[in-house]
Amino acid sequence: MQAALYCYFQEIRFEGMDRVPPNQAVLLLPNHQNALLDPLLLAAFMKQARPYFLTRSDVFQGKLLKAVFAGLRMLPVYRMRDGRETLGRNQAIFDRSAALLEKGEPLLLFPEANHNIRRKVRPLSKGFTRIVSLTLSNHPQCNLQLVPVGINYQDAAGFPDRVAYLFGQPIAAAPILQSGDEVQAVRSMIQAVTNALTGLTTHIPADADYAAQQAALDALQPDYLQPVAVNRYLAGAARTVPQYRKKEGLLYQVWDGFFQLANLPVILPWRCWMAPRVPEPEFISTYRFAFALLAFPLYLLLLGAALAWLAGSAPALLAPLALFFHNLLYVKVR
Repeated sequence: MQAALYCYFQEIRFEGMDRVPPNQAVLLLPNHQNALLDPLLLAAFMKQARPYFLTRSDVFQGKLLKAVFAGLRMLPVYRMRDGRETLGRNQAIFDRSAALLEKGEPLLLFPEANHNIRRKVRPLSKGFTRIVSLTLSNHPQCNLQLVPVGINYQDAAGFPDRVAYLFGQPIAAAPILQSGDEVQAVRSMIQAVTNALTGLTTHIPADADYAAQQAALDALQPDYLQPVAVNRYLAGAARTVPQYRKKEGLLYQVWDGFFQLANLPVILPWRCWMAPRVPEPEFISTYRFAFALLAFPLYLLLLGAALAWLAGSAPALLAPLALFFHNLLYVKVR
């Protein structure tokens, strides 16, 4: 999976991962923009112990998928839209989450409780605070740390894309819960995580005209993998923004055409058959990645088989290899 993601993304950057305390109760709290790719990148490249993931329950369909997802350390979370009668099942999931944290297993959930491709941190739900409270209630000696993670894409729906994960400073949970009554403690915890996330990812404030701000910001071609600098510009504390300009010109346009022509047997079914079936813009990259993961190896295999039949073993080996490395060069350079 690391190799597949490396071939799909132009750049994958993790900053501050060493801030995650090893062998300790850690609740990872990222913002959520890009469907399955958000947790998949973290699962593939996390240097510490692979975390457990709290996941929307509607993907757990059938015994086979339940078994597969359980093997991937995914735990179902039930929402109101899944039916009011299902909400009671969350207690068992929360109990297990608390037990995992007490054992020092890292746990990941998205505190926004939904995904959206817009560049802003949405209001956080109280779900993660329930797990924190339960963990410290059942295991008072647990030194639970909340680690905010800012996920930043250059163009979450585009290809090739760049992505950066910025890990914030750990937030000790126990002092917040002990700082006042339960209601105030929950508010303080949500505010502390919100403040951290808005500094770790590009955040267009709620009181701004989002569409106008986004259009004006995109016109500057900013490097969205540097959210601290971009946020300073949005706040009026900086007059310039770090840029990441798209390469243009006739040579690059010719290269685009050659790339599409050389990979037409994969690109055509994607555009005509799969892409129109994507339900939301937040899923476009996840579907594209999954489609490429299956389609490109098959395409290269069939290309090699056809050339072996028509021209012999040497072209059958060299042509697919040349196409693979050309595509990789296109992703990394274009």
